[in-house]
Amino acid sequence: MRQTNYDEIAATYDRRDIEEDYGGIERALTDFIEATQYAVLDVGCGTGHWLRVLQHHVRSIGIDLSRQMLLQAHTNVPSTTVVRARAESLPFVDGSFERVFTINAHHHFADKRSFLGEARRVLRSGGSLMTIALDPHIGSDQWWIYDYFEGTLDIDKQRYPPCEQIRAWMREVGFTDTYTREVQHLPGNVPAGEALESGMISRSHTSQLAVLTREEYDAGMERIRAALRKDSTLRLSADLRVYATYGKNLT
Repeated sequence: MRQTNYDEIAATYDRRDIEEDYGGIERALTDFIEATQYAVLDVGCGTGHWLRVLQHHVRSIGIDLSRQMLLQAHTNVPSTTVVRARAESLPFVDGSFERVFTINAHHHFADKRSFLGEARRVLRSGGSLMTIALDPHIGSDQWWIYDYFEGTLDIDKQRYPPCEQIRAWMREVGFTDTYTREVQHLPGNVPAGEALESGMISRSHTSQLAVLTREEYDAGMERIRAALRKDSTLRLSADLRVYATYGKNLT
């Protein structure tokens, strides 16, 4: 499975959080931690965007494998603890947290099922886990990245487990009350020329582009430029849906 080198793109990765509206995901997160009295854990915290959202709501800790992303997170949320660690081997004692969540990160973990077992281990009795991500297996998503950058949809299907599989893994490791719901619709329609000029199609904008080889990325860029030469009004469109999957630890 292809991996994104987040150390290479950490310096500019915050840009998408500033430019994009992730209000649905933010509401799902704040609902998830509502009335939480104990610490929460953000697994795959990246540059600390969601830790910053939570900093006035609850005591939170973030982990990530990328040193550079953690440096950015420390700059962005200096009052929050961040730790370099693997999701499959969380460096915390049993029952340390009331909530564990991962947002747009589960697909990067080397052993996705093992992470779920670790999440349950570090949760208190009655605690909950939430994972938020795309599910390209459903087949309803439309995205200009899939249109112009060959192989990206297949790569995403390899990287992202279906929500149904996540729920099955959760039950296998002991979670109960598992379910999935849509938390955000992400439509998009922008002029291709504007996207090229603004840097919206840079490799650091999203992991779907960052995982490509330089040759694959350049070929996709040339397809967009060629299409734009034929049609100066070309627009890049998207219609994506983001899902949250939940499980409860009742032991």
